[in-house]
Amino acid sequence: MYQIIVGLLCCCIFTSQAQDIDVIAFEYPPYLTQYSADQGEAVVLLQRAFAYSALNTNVKFVNSTTAQKQLNSNNWCLSFLPPKKPSALHLQVILADKTIPLMLFRLAEPHVFIGNELKDKVIAHLPISLEDRKIRSFVDAEAKLQLVETIEQGLSLLLEQKVDYVYGDQQGINFAANKLNFPAMLLQDSAMVFYQFPMAVWLNAQCKNAEAIKSHLTEKKYQIKSF
Repeated sequence: MYQIIVGLLCCCIFTSQAQDIDVIAFEYPPYLTQYSADQGEAVVLLQRAFAYSALNTNVKFVNSTTAQKQLNSNNWCLSFLPPKKPSALHLQVILADKTIPLMLFRLAEPHVFIGNELKDKVIAHLPISLEDRKIRSFVDAEAKLQLVETIEQGLSLLLEQKVDYVYGDQQGINFAANKLNFPAMLLQDSAMVFYQFPMAVWLNAQCKNAEAIKSHLTEKKYQIKSF
């Protein structure tokens, strides 16, 4: 009985000292989504990283415009959306060994889709890839870029033939196709994988809780990359 009481007291003390940390998120199912009880695979990994700590993550889903305004103002602590231009003030915390392979997707055609047929093509892409070097290379190859809020929006534009390609990953495309009741088998992915996107969250070193966050994650042996 004594042990139970002590345990409850410790739990109460721990809860009272917990610090809430806001986390910027955007809709990218199945990795990030406000429409799922667990809020997606990336959020589950984040919560696992802070389990049994005095830091409580509070994930807030916003659109890309709002997210970028917050990132530009430096009024943030953790974000799944990367800063447009990462600097020494930004740290990338790798949440899992898994990476997300990004490719181009088009409506299926009989011949092989390499992914280097870019001139005059319109490519729908998410804001997360704004600073991806491959996105810049698409422009260099004379492709046109169409920013979309979600993969589902990009796929809708593809089905309406308003864009030629969608830049994304297979799981994201399959999820969007299912939402739109469109057979994913009628979509064709490029042979080229353009980028392996890490399962990660960004930490603003200027955040008042940055040192506590970094210390906890370092202790838990998470890989933290600086720029």
